Amino acid sequence: MSPVNQMLGEGAAADLCVWKNKIKSGIILVMATFIWFLLEIMETRFVPFLCSILLVLMLLLFLWVKFGQLFFTRRPLTPEEIKLENSPVRVLFSMIEGLFLMLYEISYGEDIKTFLSTILYVAIVDTVGSYINLLTILYICLVCSMTIPVLYLQFQEVIDKFIREVSEEKNKLLEVLKSNVLNKIPRATKEE
Repeated sequence: MSPVNQMLGEGAAADLCVWKNKIKSGIILVMATFIWFLLEIMETRFVPFLCSILLVLMLLLFLWVKFGQLFFTRRPLTPEEIKLENSPVRVLFSMIEGLFLMLYEISYGEDIKTFLSTILYVAIVDTVGSYINLLTILYICLVCSMTIPVLYLQFQEVIDKFIREVSEEKNKLLEVLKSNVLNKIPRATKEE
């Protein structure tokens, strides 16, 4: 199993990132680019844009419920079916609840290493976010997550060789630093 498959795991998101279904992955990338273009370049206001999308989705759902049996074999979920335990909406809400519970457990401070690393990551995101818009950050993350795994799978040997060479060069530099600088620092002797 390649490192990309180990890192991404299995599932719909991993399939999108490695472009197993080129049409779905392409649609996701084009739609994300279109939304980013509308909101960032064309400076469309987010709230009216979101309300317009919600209105269109509600209208489409209404038409699907009332007239869908003429054109589609599959019908939308009823409110009773959404309330069932194995409903996709329930699964999404339970995943969000699990995320909030995980953040609460980290904030509770029992595992100091995880707490400090979380604080560091949040500080990095805060610093980057002060220079770049959130939508642009999300768009860059989406584009990177959909291109880097594919490029790595395509050029795996070249990238691994380059990383190996950089790692060897780093080890040589650290050895020089240790022998020329760190070993010349006087150390106090331990008194017993």
